[in-house]
Amino acid sequence: MSIHHLESAPSTSNPVRLSPVASVEVIGSSAGSPQQSGAASGYLLRAAGLTILVDCGPGVVSALAASGHIGDLDAVIVSHEHFDHSGDLMALAYHRAFPVRRRPLPLYAPSSLRRTLERFDELFGIPTLEDLKAPLRTQLPIVDVAIGSSFTIGDLQVDTLAASHPVPTMSMRFPQLGLVYTADTALTPELIRFSQGCTLLAEATYVTAHGRDFSAHGHMSGIEAGRLAVEADSPLLVLTHFADPRESAETLAHSAEHFAGPLTRATPGMMIPLGARARAERAAASVPVG
Repeated sequence: MSIHHLESAPSTSNPVRLSPVASVEVIGSSAGSPQQSGAASGYLLRAAGLTILVDCGPGVVSALAASGHIGDLDAVIVSHEHFDHSGDLMALAYHRAFPVRRRPLPLYAPSSLRRTLERFDELFGIPTLEDLKAPLRTQLPIVDVAIGSSFTIGDLQVDTLAASHPVPTMSMRFPQLGLVYTADTALTPELIRFSQGCTLLAEATYVTAHGRDFSAHGHMSGIEAGRLAVEADSPLLVLTHFADPRESAETLAHSAEHFAGPLTRATPGMMIPLGARARAERAAASVPVG
């Protein structure tokens, strides 16, 4: 299977047309760490004949192993270096290397993640086992993404935007699928423009912004996520990245005060249909997801 990238490439106006069947499965939707509801950030994107893991927070690898999908991966994309989005990369690298060494998976990420992975290999590599001396370097070779550029994995195009977050973070748009994953970010005019007309998998870390400075730490609540969906004319809003999943229903209610379209909250195991067929079905139904 051909997997390649285009560094610093602009978004193309005519990306390759894909099969109408595509989806994203929620593996984990918690912020910070795994919760009773499941793993931290992780999503399985299936499109263009590929299975791509988007973010790999704590608990994601065990969830993939339990589901039987851990061997399906063709590539990994990580939005940024914070542990709740990258913490299970070493577990994934160990799985790919031991007890049977599997083919390496390309890891697309901001270049700032590279130094973290190098330190992890220094700390957790096993010098006496050839396949585990530097598992991240050998099993998940990093492809540096210049944030703001576009790249391709097979026929799938990925556009990136600099998110408003304390470390280099990329929001992602999959234009052939009509999907934007915000990753961790505050609400910005650039994000609104980037998200126009797309299904939103949007972070809503907190119920509201009360007592918090989102401009300093780069997050959204249900309110900002709802406003983003309105301003971007989104056909579907899926909230994710909950600091406390037990409060996700309240977070959803705050989004609904601003966004009258279909919206729901991400839960592990949820399957979100994407692409032309899904958009047509939602338009025909014309009812909130709930």
